[in-house]
Amino acid sequence: MNSLGTLWQDIRYAIRTLAKNPGFTTVAILSLTLGIGGTTTIFTLVKAVFLQSVPVKDPATALIVYSTQQTADGKVTQFLQNSYLNALDYRANNDVFSGLSLVVNAGDELKVSGTGKPEVVDVQMVNWDFFDILGVKPFLGRTFVAEEDLTPDSHPVVILSYGVWNSKYGADPKILGKIIRLSEQDFSVVGIMPKEFHDIGRIGSPDIWAPMMMHDQLLTDSRKDWFSRRRARLVDMVGRLKPGVTLAQAVTSMQSLGAHLAKVYPADNSGRTVVMTPLSESNVPPQQRGLFVLVGTLMMVIVGLVLLIGCGNVANLLLARAMQRRREFAIRLSLGASRWRLMRQLMTESLLIGLAAGGLGILCAYWSRDLLWTLLPGGRPENLDFSLDGRVLLFTLGLSIFATLLFGLAPSLQASSPNQMASLRDRTDRPSGTSRWYGLRGILVTAQIAFSLIALTGSALFIHSLRNAQEVDPGFEVKHELVLGLNPGGAHYPQGRAEQYYRDALEKVRALPMVADAGISNMGPISENLSYSTFPEGVDAADPRNAWQFPVFAVAPGFFSAAGIPFVRGRDVNDLDGPQTNHVVIVNQALVDHLWKGKDPIGKQLSFSIVPWKATVIGVVGTVKTRTLGEEPRPAIYFALKQTYYPDVILYVRAKGDPDVALTNVRSAVQSLDT
Repeated sequence: MNSLGTLWQDIRYAIRTLAKNPGFTTVAILSLTLGIGGTTTIFTLVKAVFLQSVPVKDPATALIVYSTQQTADGKVTQFLQNSYLNALDYRANNDVFSGLSLVVNAGDELKVSGTGKPEVVDVQMVNWDFFDILGVKPFLGRTFVAEEDLTPDSHPVVILSYGVWNSKYGADPKILGKIIRLSEQDFSVVGIMPKEFHDIGRIGSPDIWAPMMMHDQLLTDSRKDWFSRRRARLVDMVGRLKPGVTLAQAVTSMQSLGAHLAKVYPADNSGRTVVMTPLSESNVPPQQRGLFVLVGTLMMVIVGLVLLIGCGNVANLLLARAMQRRREFAIRLSLGASRWRLMRQLMTESLLIGLAAGGLGILCAYWSRDLLWTLLPGGRPENLDFSLDGRVLLFTLGLSIFATLLFGLAPSLQASSPNQMASLRDRTDRPSGTSRWYGLRGILVTAQIAFSLIALTGSALFIHSLRNAQEVDPGFEVKHELVLGLNPGGAHYPQGRAEQYYRDALEKVRALPMVADAGISNMGPISENLSYSTFPEGVDAADPRNAWQFPVFAVAPGFFSAAGIPFVRGRDVNDLDGPQTNHVVIVNQALVDHLWKGKDPIGKQLSFSIVPWKATVIGVVGTVKTRTLGEEPRPAIYFALKQTYYPDVILYVRAKGDPDVALTNVRSAVQSLDT
C-alpha cells in the first residue's frame, strides 16, 4: 500500500509540474505525437495486410493450393486456379491433407420464398467437409453432410452467412428449413455461420454456401460449359495439413502428384504443377505480396525514424529543463532522497508525456488511416480490416513506454547524478558540469540531424513514387468514365434476349444528352480477369507448354471508344461478328510486341486450349492496365461478345462532364428496361 501511495504521489507531483510548464509540455507531447501517431497509422495498415487474423481453427495449417503453368518462354506462371477434374484428383489422391475442399464462386440473384425483389448475392460452392476442414462450427443449424455433395438434385440445401441472415431475414431464429430460390431452384436453409466468419483470405466473404454438386444449377456463365474440361482453370482449393506434415513436405508431395497427372494427361497438364500458401497469407494476392512487404518496410522505417527524431527532441527538452531544475534536484538529494527515488519521479513525468502522446497518436491514426489510402492508386482494399483493435492499442501502449525509456532515461540519469550537489554552492546562473550536459545534448542533436536527413530522403523518394503512381496512365478514360453492372443472366434471360437487352441498354444510354459514348465488356477496369492458354500459329497446340497465359475480355462494338482506349490499326468488332461467322479477336500493342514484333499482326491466327476454334486478329488497340496500376505492359486479347457470350457484363459510360452528374440518369435509363 505504501508503494502504491508513493506512486500516486509521484503521479500527482508530475501532473502539477507539467501543468506549471504548459509550453514545454505541449511541445514535448506534440513532438512525440507525430512519431507515435505516424507509427501507429502504418502499423494499422501493416496489421491489416500481414497480421489480419483469419477466423478459422489453426490458420497456420490451412493452405490454399494454387496451380502453376510453364509458358512458352520457359517461365512458370504461378498462383492460378485449378481445373475441376485436376482438383478432384488432388482431393482424392493426396496423402498430406486431412481434408481438401474445392471452392467455386458464383454470382446469382436471391429471391426469398418466391416473393420480393431479387437481390444480388455472392454464392460459393464447396465440398461437404469445407467447414470441418476450416474448423468452423455453425451459429445455428448444421453444416453439409456427405450425401448432399454426391447428387445434385436430391439435397438442394444452402448455408447462410450471418450477415445475410441478419440483413435479409431479420435474424429470424426459425429460418432453418425455410426455402429460398437460387437460379429458379428451391434450396432449404440448413445452417447459419457465425458472425465473425468473413474475410477469410482467398475465400473472401460469400453470402451463401451451396454443395459443389449444384454447380450445374448455379453457374450461369461460360464456366458451366467448361466445368468438366481438364484444361479449364475454375477452382480454388483449401486444405488442412495432417498433424506433423510441414508445408515443404506438402509441396513436395503435391508436386509429385501434379507430375503424375501431367504424365497421365499430357495434352492438358504438361507443364502444370501446384504451389501452396497459408490461408492467413492470402489477404493480398500472393504475386503482389513482395511489393506489399517492400512498401510496408519502407513506411515503417520512415515513421520509425520520425519517432526517433521526436524522442531525441524531447530528450533535449528534458535535459534543458533539468538544467533549470538543478537546484531542486540538489535540495531533494541533500534532504535524503535516493538517486532511484529522484529517477522514478522524473521517469513518471516522462511516462505521462509518453502516454499523452500515445493517446493523441491513436486519434491521429484514426483520422489519418483512411487519408493515406486516398493517396494510393486503386484506393482502399475492401476485404482488409483497418480497425484500431486491441493489437493496435497494445502496440501503441508498448510504443509509448518504449519512447518514454528512449527519451526519458538519459535525462533522468543525468539530472539525478550526485554531482548536482554542487548547485547548492553555486550562486550564479551558470550550469554546473557543462561539458557533460552539452556533450550529451550535442550527441542528441547530431543524431536528430542524421535521422532527419535519412527520413527526409526516404520520404521524398516515397512521395515521389506516390506522385508517379497517381500519374500512371492506365491507358483508358478515367476522369469522365463511370461503370455499371448488367446481369440479365441472373434474371435467366436466354442468350438472344440478353443480347437484345445489351443493345437496348446501349441505345438508351447513348441517347442521353450528358453521355458522349457507351460500350460493354465482360470485365470492369483493374480487376481479376480470365486468362486463356493461347497458342500463336505455327506451334504445336497439343502441348500446353507451348502456350502463353494471356488475359481475355469480351467486348461489344463501340467499347474501345467508350472506354477511351485508342485504336492503333485494323477494325473494331461489329454486329456481323456473330456465332455463325469466323471468330475474330482484337489484341493490344503489348501482345503484338510480344509475339510479332516488327510484323503486321492483322490476319494472324490464335488458338486456345479452352475452346476448339481459332480466331483471326482484326485489330490492334493501345495497351491498358488490367490488374494493377503498377504492372508492366501485359498482352491482352479482346473477343467479340456475340461470339463469346457472357450473361453478366459491365456497362462503360463516358460522360461529357462530371460522371457523378450523369450517374442518376444513366441508372434510370437502364432500370427502365426492366419495367
